[in-house]
Amino acid sequence: MNDGPAADERRQHVFAFLFCSLDGYHEGPGGEVDWGLHDEEFFDWNLRQTREVGALLLGRRTHEHFAEVWTAPATAERLPEVTAFMNAVPKTVVTGGGQVTPWEGTRVTDGGDLPGEVERLRRESAGDVAVFGSSGLTATLLEQGLVDELRILLHPVLLGGGRSLFAGLRERVDLTAGAVTVFRSGNVLLRYRPSGPAAPPREPVA
Repeated sequence: MNDGPAADERRQHVFAFLFCSLDGYHEGPGGEVDWGLHDEEFFDWNLRQTREVGALLLGRRTHEHFAEVWTAPATAERLPEVTAFMNAVPKTVVTGGGQVTPWEGTRVTDGGDLPGEVERLRRESAGDVAVFGSSGLTATLLEQGLVDELRILLHPVLLGGGRSLFAGLRERVDLTAGAVTVFRSGNVLLRYRPSGPAAPPREPVA
């Protein structure tokens, strides 16, 4: 009995969600990330996005930033639903060493077997596996053919310098363009599907 297609349909997707400036920077010259435009429309969309997600895969720097932001009482007061999600969702942190800030639901891996780690998350997760931020980790995952979809939130700002979105990428990755979402703020969400191991396409978050 051939159950390949059905098995593929059940396979959880891995998507990476990152933001960048119009001139392609993920961070400003001083490492700042406070230049993004995040309004009510974006937060409503992002809340719908989180409902797809059953697990997070994060780089260490992003994990440290998130652990600080999403455990703060002020954040819980402002964004209660997303805060509840971020604290409850299982999180896997990829780090080559050093201390990781304790945070509910966090598991640490050295990244020595990313294909195995991603396959475990696909198998065990109740929803899609999301890589939020973590541009260096995303570049590595792309090189290894482990990302099903890129979601890039392009902000209408020019930084003039900083950290390039895919600064760590060492190999060419061909992409197929998907749906585009334009927000009233001027933010534009671009979706791309890397060429490589394919899970079936899904309808974009409206």
